[in-house]
Amino acid sequence: MTRLLEVVGRGSLKAEPDMMRFNYELVQDAPSYGEAFDKLSKQFDALVKVFKTVGFNVSLIQTSSINVSIIHETDVQKKKFRGNQSLVFEDRINLAKMSKLLDGLRSEDDFNFSLSYFIKDATKYTNDALILAINDAHDKSKVIAESAGVRLGSITNIVYESDSQNNPSLLRAYAFDRGGSNIHATNITIEQSVTMSWEIK
Repeated sequence: MTRLLEVVGRGSLKAEPDMMRFNYELVQDAPSYGEAFDKLSKQFDALVKVFKTVGFNVSLIQTSSINVSIIHETDVQKKKFRGNQSLVFEDRINLAKMSKLLDGLRSEDDFNFSLSYFIKDATKYTNDALILAINDAHDKSKVIAESAGVRLGSITNIVYESDSQNNPSLLRAYAFDRGGSNIHATNITIEQSVTMSWEIK
């Protein structure tokens, strides 16, 4: 019967994101569908104006969805229409411009937004973390074999375990104060793991 040693190796490193994603939701209520849509259009124009003032490329503002729903009449309010327009803006990270944008939007109408950052091409970082994981598995196996008084044979199996929760392409939010004037960066942790099996003699 072949004796095997199975070891899990892990690799971890830090990387700076290079892209930012700004999700912004416009919300307007009105007594009719047409008025709700018109108010959305005006709010969108005001948003674009702030982007231009800051110096962002407004062609990068994309609409991901538009929805107008009916809020039915109740005892305390009349029937109305609610318009929602979800926007996505992606660009290279520029914290100074983003701070100005958030401060500028603060003077506009109420809105919902989220600000997050990611790595556009994380291949290099993922590969480097994977190499660290393989080296870690090798080092652990040598220590275990020497301590147990056995010799390592050939590698019999390698299983790559990708952890989607640590995928560097996923978003990692940055912190900022309520006004947006103190945005600061934090690195993304990239982790990889492998399970390797050796024949032992």
